[in-house]
Amino acid sequence: MAATLKFYLCSTDIGWVGLAVSTRGLRATTLPWSSPDEALREIMAMGAVEPASEAAIGQLPGLIQALARGQWTGGHTTIDWDGLSPFRRAVLEETMRIPFGETRSYGWLARQVGHPRAARAVGRVMATNPLPIVVPCHRVLAADGSLGGYGGGLPLKETLLKAEGAR
Repeated sequence: MAATLKFYLCSTDIGWVGLAVSTRGLRATTLPWSSPDEALREIMAMGAVEPASEAAIGQLPGLIQALARGQWTGGHTTIDWDGLSPFRRAVLEETMRIPFGETRSYGWLARQVGHPRAARAVGRVMATNPLPIVVPCHRVLAADGSLGGYGGGLPLKETLLKAEGAR
């Protein structure tokens, strides 16, 4: 039986972010939305069915708020990687190792996870990242240095990069 996912809505400087947590950690986040209702709809569509307590969420809202402002607090959270393929998890974990304020290419990520010809597959993993902002897919660019794509739109990707001092 799958663990029940709980939700929490976090207000940030760039919008409302929905968080889905299990007993094993953070499972998913939404991109920022302009209203809490929009964030709630999306996080519930991801399977979160009941509110999480403040105690269960801990310091996670502060971490999300800092990351959305482009600030690194040195904090971290436990991620629940349940349901991800080994390749997808490896790509997401490697993405988390990209230093704050720096960028890397899809091809670089593919090489780091041992699949040098899989830049397009890495791009697909970035496009379906279940933990945007926490897993900083906004730090991944096309080989020519262009922004590539971003689920929240290129202006949001640019905003996140500028906040970190990366562009």
